[in-house]
Amino acid sequence: MAKSIEILINKAPLRYSIEVESGVLAKLPSLLRKKLHLKKEETIKIFIITHLHLYSLYGQKIQKALIDDGFQVSIEYVAVGESMKNWTSAEKLLNKMIDLKLSRNGIVIALGGGVIGDLAGFVSSIYQRGLKFVQIPTSLLSMVDASVGGKVAVNLGVSGKNLIGSFYQPSLVVADLDTLKTLPEHEWRFGLSEVIKYGLLKEDGGIFFQWLQEHKDSILQRTDNSVIEYLVAECIKTKANFVTKDETETADIRIMLNLGHTFGHSLEAASRYRISHGEAVALGISLSARLALKLNKINNIMFEQILKMLTLFNLPNHIDKKYDFNTSQLIKHFEYDKKNEGNSVKFIIPSKFLGHCEVVKGISEQVLQEVFAESIY
Repeated sequence: MAKSIEILINKAPLRYSIEVESGVLAKLPSLLRKKLHLKKEETIKIFIITHLHLYSLYGQKIQKALIDDGFQVSIEYVAVGESMKNWTSAEKLLNKMIDLKLSRNGIVIALGGGVIGDLAGFVSSIYQRGLKFVQIPTSLLSMVDASVGGKVAVNLGVSGKNLIGSFYQPSLVVADLDTLKTLPEHEWRFGLSEVIKYGLLKEDGGIFFQWLQEHKDSILQRTDNSVIEYLVAECIKTKANFVTKDETETADIRIMLNLGHTFGHSLEAASRYRISHGEAVALGISLSARLALKLNKINNIMFEQILKMLTLFNLPNHIDKKYDFNTSQLIKHFEYDKKNEGNSVKFIIPSKFLGHCEVVKGISEQVLQEVFAESIY
């Protein structure tokens, strides 16, 4: 009779550094060598993926500093926009990596926002079964959210938002606060939707939510470095707390980070990405709050607090009727959401008090139609 053999594999713990500091990019070569344990005598190729305008702002200096430190550096540009986060772009990058003969000791650097981070992380995860990759976020949205946690993906068609992807952690995140100074005003504002999300998620009884309100002027004007540093650090720490407890989103813990995203991804897809991710998350938060109100999970006072917070930071709290969305089509997009269980769509909604959210599912189409109908004007 055959004997059963049990073999246990212990996976290494999730561990990497997130460096948050003004001017930290100047230390990049030494950070790479220290944090990634790279030896001077090694020949290491670095592949930087970025946008052309970001190369002019930061990439050129980074490239020179890395070459001066002994690294071999190549650059590839990706056009701006969520629509570029697709399989065609990924295939182009993979072919470039093959042409460069990147080996497993090579490093991919994502210099940019969420689109660049997702693309670079995704190709890193599948090229030769995984290369080291480093996130250098240059937008608020990517700095507080997308660059941390290891979700990397590309879109597939109109409905397949982030449908093809991996859980693949960066080896290092380098968040230079100085890069936020060159961010266009609308990108800064839409990045604040993810910050407000953390104000609703951080289980501190609403303290961070209130802090955001109190520092509204400094945040919008980007005038106080200490305020911006605290804002970024608190968001990253909050996300890290969820990720370390549930890296691959299997325990209904990390899923909370999708607050506003189920509705938001539907709006992005239905608009064919005319609505940016940050704007869609803001709208998604307002829709999630309205759903919570309908389900009696929050009262009118808390509902108005959430909508007022969005308004305070010049973010939309309702869907402009100019988009002329078909609400049935918006609901149809939920079928492709990655959080679904069978035919059941999961929504993350605020619940009970500020700093607390919960997962709900089995919401009828009639209720969803009402939520959309009341939110479009």
